[in-house]
Amino acid sequence: MSIARIIASVVLLPSLVACGSPGKYIETGGTDSIVSVGEVDIQDLQVAASGMLESLIAQGTLKSAPHQPAQLRIERVVNDTSSAFDVGELTYRMREQLVNSGQATVLTAYGADAESPEAQERLRQQAFLEGRTSVDTLEPDFFLTGKITQLKRSAGNTKQTTYTFRLTLTNANTGQEAWTKVVDVTKQGTRNAVGY
Repeated sequence: MSIARIIASVVLLPSLVACGSPGKYIETGGTDSIVSVGEVDIQDLQVAASGMLESLIAQGTLKSAPHQPAQLRIERVVNDTSSAFDVGELTYRMREQLVNSGQATVLTAYGADAESPEAQERLRQQAFLEGRTSVDTLEPDFFLTGKITQLKRSAGNTKQTTYTFRLTLTNANTGQEAWTKVVDVTKQGTRNAVGY
């Protein structure tokens, strides 16, 4: 390779590298967000949380709880998909609005998993040893559980994934299902893209 070609390559290389799009801020979950056909994206979590929350508030179950605001314990929500994401991203979006609206409180204690029954039992024991009688304040009115699954299909080069978000609210006193909701999010395409 001649010296002139080497120099031209060295000069051209920075301009090729600079052709990529620069980083920028976008609206979280907005129309400029990346859509991943085979992964759960932030906009999927926003859609699911919004649909769940709207249904739960509209039904009015929380207003019938013995404690007001209703006392809620968030139990296990299973991510049974091939997409690695924290299910807390779903439940925290709902929890934020429920707590801040005064419809519910979420029972927490302390430690690595402040919402675990073990952590809350330690608080009850401590209250008992100190002679305090307000132990029942840690008794939940409802348990929130759930599961997230996926169904993948393809036709030729087109891939389609449906993520199903399921949540159930169980009455802690009766063990009966008090509310349940399913939200499906389906994505289709031949590759990941920006915008939808």
